[in-house]
Amino acid sequence: MGKLTRSYDWSKTPLGKPEYWPQSLRTTVAMILSSRFPMFLWWGEDLIQFYNDAYRPSLGNDGKHPQALGQKGFECWPEIWEVIYPLIYQVQSTGEATWSEDQLIPIFRNNKIEDVYWTLSFSPIFGDFDSIEGVLVVCQETTQTVQNVLKLRQSETRFEALIAAAPIAIGLFVGRDLIIDMHNQTFAQIVGKGDNIIGKPLAEVMPELITENQPFLKILDNVYTSGKIFETFGTRVDIVQNGIMKQGYYDFSYTPLFDADENVYAILDIAVDVTEQVLAKIRLIQSEENLRNTILRAPVAMCILRGTEHVVDIANERMIEIWGKTFAEVTNKPIFEGVPEAKNQGFEKLLHDVYTTGKTFTAQGVPISLSRGNKTEIVFVNFVYQAYKEADDTISGIIAVVTDVTDQVLARQKIEEIVAQRTTELAEANKALQQSNQELEQFAYIASHDMQEPLRKVVTYTNMLENTLGLIEERSKNYIEKITASTTRMSQLIKDVLNFSRLSKAGETFVPIDLNMVMESITTDFELLIEQKKATINITHLPNIEAVPLQMHQLFSNLISNSLKFTRWEIPPVVNITSKLLSNQEKSEYGLQWQERNYFIITVEDNGIGFKQEHAQHIFNIFQRLHIKTEYSGTGIGLALCKKIVQNHEGEILAESNRENGAIFKIILPEKQKSIQ
Repeated sequence: MGKLTRSYDWSKTPLGKPEYWPQSLRTTVAMILSSRFPMFLWWGEDLIQFYNDAYRPSLGNDGKHPQALGQKGFECWPEIWEVIYPLIYQVQSTGEATWSEDQLIPIFRNNKIEDVYWTLSFSPIFGDFDSIEGVLVVCQETTQTVQNVLKLRQSETRFEALIAAAPIAIGLFVGRDLIIDMHNQTFAQIVGKGDNIIGKPLAEVMPELITENQPFLKILDNVYTSGKIFETFGTRVDIVQNGIMKQGYYDFSYTPLFDADENVYAILDIAVDVTEQVLAKIRLIQSEENLRNTILRAPVAMCILRGTEHVVDIANERMIEIWGKTFAEVTNKPIFEGVPEAKNQGFEKLLHDVYTTGKTFTAQGVPISLSRGNKTEIVFVNFVYQAYKEADDTISGIIAVVTDVTDQVLARQKIEEIVAQRTTELAEANKALQQSNQELEQFAYIASHDMQEPLRKVVTYTNMLENTLGLIEERSKNYIEKITASTTRMSQLIKDVLNFSRLSKAGETFVPIDLNMVMESITTDFELLIEQKKATINITHLPNIEAVPLQMHQLFSNLISNSLKFTRWEIPPVVNITSKLLSNQEKSEYGLQWQERNYFIITVEDNGIGFKQEHAQHIFNIFQRLHIKTEYSGTGIGLALCKKIVQNHEGEILAESNRENGAIFKIILPEKQKSIQ
């Protein structure tokens, strides 16, 4: 028996010693004991009769089952009883072998329950009379293989999940026909033919690759043939997406995949949509090209200086003319190398500051010394230095815009010389005018004193002569009255001329005044005359304005005096004085110069004799009279005085008349004077 007696105590087996066994059992046991695969013999109802050394580790190393021979199955291997027994029973019942692949059977091993995978085969053992005496169980542990498969599946699952979630497009083309075997959603969106593209050739899914003569199918075929990776960047692809032909730009790679025999069996396509970046770059290039064209065609001198050395990148003809150089002398050279005479004139710091800070610098009429042939000339320029920025907002250069204003500056300097000369002449003329004004003031003094004195003596001696003569004839009395009237009128004329001349004097002070107070003072002065003529003066609320108080008193005193003078004998005189603030439209209608200021219009209207409308402009002329002096007294200066006062206050005075309605005077005065605003 040899091997049959060396390893086991056969006396403990239910069948006794091997010499009494049938030949089939002896052969089976010998095979079990000599096999390197774990085997055991199931005999009878549920007894493990034999197992080999290879099977022993399956029992565990805790010493719980040192000897399983002749033991019940659930006693020696309880962990797998529910798994093994149904299959053993099936073989015992049917006589047909069976097997179980990668069966998970937890066992107690290494002091713990472990999940162990087994591939088990169950074969019937027949006795001498073809009856089934037992079952041979062959065990092969496949735990490591199963775990490797599980890890591979997990890895594939993670890889597929990674591909599905990747923001880049990934597709797998199998075979030379480029059958789409796998893709992610990004790939499907780029292809634009829906999600049902698995299992279809790429040429069928994207026929536009053929109809639009695009090279990609040929490139893929070359990759499949050569086994070499193909990469390209920012390449245009025309794709029919959802029925519409669209143009896109992509970075993509075609990577060949090899089988175990090192033959290409598929191509992995990885694509990144860079359409926005490419279009932005195209727009930037177009923008730069447009800028260059703009500079070259600009009506003013322009150039771009690049980098810290301010290298002349581009300059138009007008800039070349200002520099007095040729294109070859300045292009692609630092500005102070191409135009060395511009050094040490302050431009180095200006360019440095603009380049480092990004702040624009502007200057007007700056002198610069430049070479013109064999001599150096002073050229005057207006210029702007502006930072030139790239798409990422970094400063890469300076745009210079220059205008040659030499002619204008020289002309301005000439004008300034002329103005200075004229200013000197005006100063001299003003000095002479001041001297003349002093002489006029002396004349006014004489008029107010020396010329009045003889008139007063004429009046005095005339009165004395009349009193001395006593009773005189009517003719002599008439002569004396005429002498008195003439001297009185002459005295009044001198006073009025003196008042008119004084209105031209500068230095009057404008102060806020209430015209209602002015009118109250005037009506008090005319109280006796108003009572004598039974006149009515109606005054509505008048505004407060900035004016010379005395002149306002003279203005309205003359107007009211005229209204009380030029009356109708048959009706009592009525004078209405009203005011209102002019609207913007009314200011335009009256042609007022300072539209932003407030103006009041004050109307003085009477029911007197009036005048013809054609005389409306003439009545403001000095010494202008519309009536003979025997009818109405006066010197013809009063309304001229009114006009002069209104002009002194930057206003207007207008006259309207109707023989039936009397005279209307409209005085327009600003609320505030410019000199005090």
